[in-house]
Amino acid sequence: MKIGVLGDTHGYFHPRIVQVFQGVERIIHTGDLGSKEVYQKLVELAPVILVQGNHEPEQIDGALPDPSRIQLAGKRILLSHRLLTISWEQFKDGFSRLNALPFSPVDLVIFGHTHFPVWEQVQGIYFLNPGYAGSDPLEAKPTLALLELSPKSIRAKIIEL
Repeated sequence: MKIGVLGDTHGYFHPRIVQVFQGVERIIHTGDLGSKEVYQKLVELAPVILVQGNHEPEQIDGALPDPSRIQLAGKRILLSHRLLTISWEQFKDGFSRLNALPFSPVDLVIFGHTHFPVWEQVQGIYFLNPGYAGSDPLEAKPTLALLELSPKSIRAKIIEL
């Protein structure tokens, strides 16, 4: 299953999203969507799974609470907008000293909020943050991710827009 993953659009629909998400079966948005217009443009590309962000000026019907668990292609996924309020390196260091029970049983954690992309496996759990897909060049370079799930594998690629 091919999935487009993006987050922190903050009301902006980058023109390259259409090209990069060509042929995806689902889109996952990690929150801070910013507007119903962005949601409508994403829905035109593929069905959207949206987790509620912490800065949503408009409520989107069907947005999942933060955090939520879903299953796609046989993979157990935890979706969160605000998984981290510290750096990825601090989180990863602390997580590696804990056992993974708070995250069990999951295969993949998809999160947003930090505006910095992450694709890494820690203690057998994959972590994906697609980064920031908004319009402010001072915030971060805009990125998103393509995720491929199958019963035997999880693969992702961060793509700069």
